[in-house]
Amino acid sequence: MRYAPTPVTEAEAIALCRRGDQQAFAWLVHTYKHMVYTLTMQVLRHREEAEEAAQDAFVKAYRNLGGYSGQAKFSTWLYSITYHTAISKLRARKAVARDLAEVPETSLAGDPDRPWEHHDRKRALDAALALLPAEDAAVVGLYYFSEQSVEEIVTATGLSASNVKVKLHRSRKRLFEVLRGHLKEELWTLHEE
Repeated sequence: MRYAPTPVTEAEAIALCRRGDQQAFAWLVHTYKHMVYTLTMQVLRHREEAEEAAQDAFVKAYRNLGGYSGQAKFSTWLYSITYHTAISKLRARKAVARDLAEVPETSLAGDPDRPWEHHDRKRALDAALALLPAEDAAVVGLYYFSEQSVEEIVTATGLSASNVKVKLHRSRKRLFEVLRGHLKEELWTLHEE
């Protein structure tokens, strides 16, 4: 079996994939695997399901590559496939967003000997994101972590621009409330020492 050289650009990789070049597709998978997994994890919040959904998304992308028109960025097209794959998996298991009361306090509390360190902040942010409905967490992830514009999120999710903006506004407000509570706990712990 002959392998083509590693593509230099995304456009070259897509063109080679359309001709059946598996090495070029492997290059695309390598390029986008983190982004795809991060999005599926934000929606599904379960490692094994997120990994399975990521694999499914890449399979769907490979099968539908002929339908990619190039009007949107490839990453946006792939986001759309990934998002819809993860949402379908979420609906299939009929998951419900967790309520604030269901999150153990220890998931938001940091180590009192090392207040508000980076890993504590990340853990607090992850716990706060877990409180959002899956679709809202995915929109937040696309906007803030993947740096997608509102227009790109609209393309990826099929939501309206106003719906995306409302989800971002409500999510920011919810995250602020949760993280403010966490910060108050940290400050109180420091004050008691």
